[in-house]
Amino acid sequence: MSVLDSPQVNQVVFHPRGEDFGYAPAGISTNTGSGNVMISGYLHLNDACDTLILFFHGNGEIAADYDQLAPIYLHCGASFWVVDYRGYGSSTGMPAYSHMFEDADALVDDIPRLEKHSGKTFKHVLVMGRSLGSASAIYLASTRQEQLDGLLLDSPFADGPGLIHRLGGPRLEAGDLAGFEDNVERMSRCALPTLIIHGAEDFIIPFSDALALFNACPNADKRLIQVDGAGHNDLLLRGFDTYLSELREHVAKVTGSVPGKNE
Repeated sequence: MSVLDSPQVNQVVFHPRGEDFGYAPAGISTNTGSGNVMISGYLHLNDACDTLILFFHGNGEIAADYDQLAPIYLHCGASFWVVDYRGYGSSTGMPAYSHMFEDADALVDDIPRLEKHSGKTFKHVLVMGRSLGSASAIYLASTRQEQLDGLLLDSPFADGPGLIHRLGGPRLEAGDLAGFEDNVERMSRCALPTLIIHGAEDFIIPFSDALALFNACPNADKRLIQVDGAGHNDLLLRGFDTYLSELREHVAKVTGSVPGKNE
């Protein structure tokens, strides 16, 4: 077992919880098989476009939390598929760092079934990760580029071991990380158009992480947006107009559409 999958790491990286809302979220419930587990999520459809955003959320969130936020992404000209990690929401199994990447692969492989289930054809697929979810998104952007059209990152981390230590986990040494690829290393193989949005006052994942990822990305079509006054969990609140306009512009540029037309 990798040290990154140890209980000492898992207890600070993951904070799983199930669904207990008393209402049914508006999205289409989805379940994707990954090995012997099921990964749950919700698909929010934009009937006016043929673009999909596959979204990986933060470590303290679940897919159903995005029920009220989904219109933001729909207004960017895309359908919005927000998915959980193992043990989160209705997903089965237990979360672990390495499982995130197995499950991310399974989700991309499941898009054709998702299209049949929803009656949609997605000609363009962008992958997006917030905070912890940046690991899954960057992994896919570095390994599945032939099936993706763009990368979006919200408050991403570059230095995983540093983040684990800041969250209260063990300080991992080089000998503990044999064969480990961090986000910044994977980003060096990302040839997708990339947008990174990060709060200037983020003390959980510092802006320097976003800058390191931006510098590592080899694609000339990349943008790094700093939201002044925003921390880690209020980026959308403090930078809403910037957040929305930048996402819309990125989706439009990647897909060749007109910003705001497919809402």
